[in-house]
Amino acid sequence: MVSERIESWLRRRPVAADAGFAVPLFALDLLLQPDRPLPLLFSGLLAGALLLRRTRPVWSAALVVVIAFVQWLVLPQLGLFVADLAVPLVVHATAAYGPRWAARSTLAAGLAGAGLGALTWPPVDDASAGSHALFAAAMAGFVLAGWALGSLHRIREERRSAEAQLAVSAERTRIAREMHDVVAHSLAVVISQADGGRYAGSTEAAHAALTTIGETGRRAMGETRRLLGLLREGPESLAPQPGLADVPTLVEQARVAGLDVVARLDPPPAPVGAGLGLVVYRIVQESLTNVLKHAGPTARASVEICWHTHELQLRIVDDGRGAIGAPAPGGHGIVGMRERVAAYGGAIRTGSGPGGGHEVYVRIPVSA
Repeated sequence: MVSERIESWLRRRPVAADAGFAVPLFALDLLLQPDRPLPLLFSGLLAGALLLRRTRPVWSAALVVVIAFVQWLVLPQLGLFVADLAVPLVVHATAAYGPRWAARSTLAAGLAGAGLGALTWPPVDDASAGSHALFAAAMAGFVLAGWALGSLHRIREERRSAEAQLAVSAERTRIAREMHDVVAHSLAVVISQADGGRYAGSTEAAHAALTTIGETGRRAMGETRRLLGLLREGPESLAPQPGLADVPTLVEQARVAGLDVVARLDPPPAPVGAGLGLVVYRIVQESLTNVLKHAGPTARASVEICWHTHELQLRIVDDGRGAIGAPAPGGHGIVGMRERVAAYGGAIRTGSGPGGGHEVYVRIPVSA
């Protein structure tokens, strides 16, 4: 969706996002009092301090508080400017992005500023005490609203971070369970080969060496089962883990489910380890599942697996509904992809595809 793309763009460019607040505030003051250089100077300084609101919230808050206080001292008779909205904005910023001590300090400064402003506003000699108190309450309400919204943003981000950490832990557990099967199978093969070589060996040295290999393999397999087996939940699965050879079946299953998908699956130049094959399979599985769920009923997708001299490249692209083709914000499929790719020293990029859909692009180094 367009709103999601705009939000993603603004997250990557925090200064541009803050300029969206600063420029309109200064522009309104410029329209309201174009021939007042000193007020415009303070307005420009307040608006400029907002450019640091996300990247340097403490510095931004300190600048706004100092500038607003100097403004109150120098120009008390002029009352408020539009740019004075910078005060509740930096209260929000410190509550959302800054340390907690800064959030509390800025809130206190903002409330104190509301009280000071009420001493000189409304700027008439016969203004009643009630008018000043009403103004103070209104300004304090703006400050408290900024603090409350910023605190809510912080709570949401902390919750999202905690959910992401839990997702990482869960995915690592799943990977450990899968690798348990892969490693245990490999060690079983080593043991069987060593035992076979021991019985077929013709010299005493070969017999001793192969015996050592067999005993070492058994100990390693036992330790693997004890340590990684602790991470298992649920019944033991006796089915072999899927791998690279199962990707065509996975693509065919997506076609049966109604997805128009084409595949270019280059054969590997050398045998592929079971662990790497499992990584490729899981990434293709997660990506095609996301396309089926989010890209729309008429979406088309393509799967490409290309092998180079020192690198595997994997790309899954769809032409569906743009950012909606990506995993939902509450989902954690991308976490699993990143964990698996990082385990092999690779890199993954997800985002909008060249045709407006969604793209998953993976690069994993492989030995020649």
